[in-house]
Amino acid sequence: MFCEICKKKITTRKHLFNIFKINRHHICELCYQKYPLIPKRSMIPIKGGVMIWQSLIQTSDDISPLAHMSFYKPYIIDFMHNFHTHILLIDDYLNEELLNLYDSIKLGDIYFLTLYDKIE
Repeated sequence: MFCEICKKKITTRKHLFNIFKINRHHICELCYQKYPLIPKRSMIPIKGGVMIWQSLIQTSDDISPLAHMSFYKPYIIDFMHNFHTHILLIDDYLNEELLNLYDSIKLGDIYFLTLYDKIE
């Protein structure tokens, strides 16, 4: 498997306890240290409810979204346990056009999960 950011081969040590375990992460250790997950939660008031915006990476660089998509699982579990009455929306980033669209159609309470913390 290759890293989606630097395109280098990802090597993992295999031993008796992980020989059949599938490596689902598409990012190497060096790129993970360069672009770490720094989760941020924001509450944005919209018409008809509130939008909980959860972003995972604070960067302005253009990196492949596939590299960090395997880290969605704990946030989806958080949604299912704590915000199950909200609507779950997942996208790469939140821009002003999407924010105005969700505000105008009055969906109610929204849990919005994005990879990048940049509003364009």
